[in-house]
Amino acid sequence: MHKSKHYAAIAAVTAMMLAPAARGADPNAAPPAAPPFYAFCVVIGAPGVKPLPLADEAKLLQQLGFDGAGYPLWHGSELDKNLQVLDQARLKLFLVHTRIDLKNTAQPYDPRLPEAMKKLKGRPTTVCVLLAGLRPGDPQGMGPAVKVLRQLGDLAAQSGLRISVYHHVSDWTESLPFTLEVVKKVDHPQVGANFNLCHWLKVDRQRDYVPLLKAHAGKIFVVTLCGAQRDSEAWTNGLIQPLDRGDFDNPRLLATLREVGYEGPIGLMCYGVPGEPREHLARSIKTWKSWYGK
Repeated sequence: MHKSKHYAAIAAVTAMMLAPAARGADPNAAPPAAPPFYAFCVVIGAPGVKPLPLADEAKLLQQLGFDGAGYPLWHGSELDKNLQVLDQARLKLFLVHTRIDLKNTAQPYDPRLPEAMKKLKGRPTTVCVLLAGLRPGDPQGMGPAVKVLRQLGDLAAQSGLRISVYHHVSDWTESLPFTLEVVKKVDHPQVGANFNLCHWLKVDRQRDYVPLLKAHAGKIFVVTLCGAQRDSEAWTNGLIQPLDRGDFDNPRLLATLREVGYEGPIGLMCYGVPGEPREHLARSIKTWKSWYGK
């Protein structure tokens, strides 16, 4: 059987298994409520597509019906200005990301980070950290990582924020299972982990995410997904696509997240998606809404 047909058959069986009647629930029950949905890495890495000014991007996301957005962490007056832009567009800032250099034990993160976190107080923002500076899984990194993540967890608690470790190809926390091991060692209530679909498919593609999410449900702080072709090695037009493309069963993933009690927002990874953002974002949010009976 051709792979695409094989995956389509699996998706069809999965849909039947997850249907209300199959679960013993009322088949006439309303679809589950949609989590907040936001976009990030819009036009970044997209071939031939110019970056949008923040105000234009925020306006576009608001017009299309997104609840918020995610961005690299800004600092100083730039953070103040950009928060105003998002507020004016009635968009919530659900995710910011920043890097930690595990080799630089004296100053592993931007010294402006604590002040930025204070300015994010009262917002539903999770600070995602990418742990760099060492090869994936290098045991030398465990001590420095635990130390800095506990420090950041304490800072996050002061502002009502959370820290989430972003597993990313080629970073020290490249693998999701390893990332969750790190989070367990940190053992801080404000420190958890991302589930990044495209990176999980790239690194841990042979693993079943269901038992992993069930075992660590309380420590999954961020979820990002996209349309994806499971057996692809490419990012663009492969592991990162609009939601109406690819063979990965996102509805099954969302059903699993509901089962394990994940109540946070869902991010749409847009890195490297080609074409005009209005067109592919509109397709993704249309598909998203169809999953929730809208």
